[in-house]
Amino acid sequence: MILKENRVFAVSNASGDMPIGNEYGFGLYHLDTRFLSGFQLTINGCAPILLSSSVDRAYVATFQLVNPALAIGGGTDIPRQTISLRRTRFVHLGLHERIGIQNCNRFPVELTLELDFAADFRDIFAVRGYHSRDPLGEPEPVETGDLGFRFRYDGKDGVDRATEVIFRSQHPDPSYHDGRAVFPLRLAPHETFVVQVDILPLLNDEQPPLSFDFDSALARLEHSYQEWNQACTQINTDNEVLDAGLLWRSREDIRILCDDFPSGLYPTAGIPWYAVPFGRDGLITSMQTLGLNPDLARGTLRYLARWQGTAVDLSREEEPGKIFHEIRFGELANLHLIPHTPYYGSVDATPLFLCLLVDLVDWTGDLDLLTELTPNLLAALQWCDRFGDLDGDGFVEYQQHSAIGVHNQGWKDSYDSLTHTDGEIAPLPAALVEVQGYVYRAKSGLARIFRSLGQQVTADRLDAEARELRRRFNRAFWMPAEKFYAQALDGEKRQVAAVSSNPGHSLWSGIIDRARAGAVVRRLVGPDMFSGWGIRTLSSQAISYNPMSYHNGSIWPHDNSLIAAGMRGYGYHAEAELVARSVIEAGMRFGDARLPELFCGFSRDRRFNSQPGEYLVSCNPQAWGSGAIFHFLTVILGLKVDVLRGRVTIDPVETPLYRRLHVSGLRVGDDTLDFTVDRRRGGVRVAVDRCPAGITAEHPS
Repeated sequence: MILKENRVFAVSNASGDMPIGNEYGFGLYHLDTRFLSGFQLTINGCAPILLSSSVDRAYVATFQLVNPALAIGGGTDIPRQTISLRRTRFVHLGLHERIGIQNCNRFPVELTLELDFAADFRDIFAVRGYHSRDPLGEPEPVETGDLGFRFRYDGKDGVDRATEVIFRSQHPDPSYHDGRAVFPLRLAPHETFVVQVDILPLLNDEQPPLSFDFDSALARLEHSYQEWNQACTQINTDNEVLDAGLLWRSREDIRILCDDFPSGLYPTAGIPWYAVPFGRDGLITSMQTLGLNPDLARGTLRYLARWQGTAVDLSREEEPGKIFHEIRFGELANLHLIPHTPYYGSVDATPLFLCLLVDLVDWTGDLDLLTELTPNLLAALQWCDRFGDLDGDGFVEYQQHSAIGVHNQGWKDSYDSLTHTDGEIAPLPAALVEVQGYVYRAKSGLARIFRSLGQQVTADRLDAEARELRRRFNRAFWMPAEKFYAQALDGEKRQVAAVSSNPGHSLWSGIIDRARAGAVVRRLVGPDMFSGWGIRTLSSQAISYNPMSYHNGSIWPHDNSLIAAGMRGYGYHAEAELVARSVIEAGMRFGDARLPELFCGFSRDRRFNSQPGEYLVSCNPQAWGSGAIFHFLTVILGLKVDVLRGRVTIDPVETPLYRRLHVSGLRVGDDTLDFTVDRRRGGVRVAVDRCPAGITAEHPS
């Protein structure tokens, strides 16, 4: 059970407990530190029985529990399921929980409520198994006060960390000692006892609030979600499962994953272990959700520009102009025992930064932001041409420079994700097929924008570079025997001839020769690549194929959303709809109506109405999984926005996902667009209800 709000998240078991001494990562986390490692509730020394739990909103949860049979002695045994225990918690400044205990017997009972806590202050990397050779700080003895207790930790990084546990109740005689709170209770028939527990992570000289109103704080948090929903595009269809399930959940999850920085909102990668900014993940999520809320793109671009590389530091893979891969904030990062300060081991984040900037200008016409980020734009272009091209062959490659870091630095970053057809690991440096497309899309898009702004010289140069890259790409990566594109060129300039999903991203970027696009599309929806639930990361005919693997046969919703967009861009509307619909149908069949980070690549059996196979350790929610539904709908709707040219295109394809769809509040430039798609009387009809001034909405009617 995971709750998150801004930069605080909590992980518990289904009963709400965080077992002391657990090895599963349960706890309360803030800034990559586990400020609470144990929180256990017992009644008369026994763990209660879980009846139900609810976490519909991922910042608040309820747990309904009952007592086991309790032998008190003296003929006053308490029968099972006669004491109600209800835990309601949410995360805000920390973890806030209200515990209510009601006696449902017809006689008075005497009970002891015990709450046990522990705080180990471990760095999140240490929780996940990283062992530091350097000494770290040690927790200090627990301090007990009138309202609870405080755990302290004097970090070796110079940061003093503390966890304040405060109890608020009307109990006349609680006892607090060594991380344990004991409440002796005598409850009359149907009497209820309530205690509020506030668990607050504190840094250095921070002080806990003197008072905290549980209901008011929860109401403010709920209001912030209402504001988020109102700021987002409203999408309503006549498919209740889609609307109330996947669409609602995905919009909610995007909000949950966002951290609020001075630069704006940033969609962190995934819960629980990746709830920090990742470059690639934030950029792709922001692209997917431009039609939902372009503020994510603004916040993401500004944050990444703030941390753009300025020097050569190969221990962190930093180079001037490079966009980071991942940033961390805990003790290990502060001591530079891990390279995530930030870590720049990503070959694709830099061209994707440029792609997102182009897309945002197309959608919003935000020339002020373009001007603000022009120095970052130029530095990113220079990185692609200089540092990214390791051997001067015109392609962007990557090489692992540090022993601590990522070996494969594209989005398929597992060690075995880049193999030759005989299963041999491809030697580095490697030029990935999709990365060349990202560079092409960035340069050709920027050329178009600069030309519209009258900057002809810059536009002509970027256009020429993009055309030359396209020409060389189609010669170097094309595999005539497979009628497909290689996954990469390895360190010896050999084609990595795996048939993978990666060239689908090259469709999205537009770098593929139009004459070859049909062959690529047909292979992607062929039986070895298309499972019925989506496109696999690797062909089922490959020696490295494993439908349960991370990158060698599984299905990733974000991967499919980019591929579907690429298919649509080349005019393969039916195939794009098939891919989008299949992944959406998979999402509607998961128990929590949520598109996960990935799922297994097993074939769909329509005879028995099969379910998609879950990947056991998938992040859930995960940002670009949550963003995929909005990208898919953009593809299905044929929605293209070019504010600088004053044009919006709405060209929906036939789909059984809905018969009627209404979009309102879609931000285009400085105004909003409302439209309705109706296919109830045959064919597809589009009615534009509201269009921004100066924008022409083109659509079939």
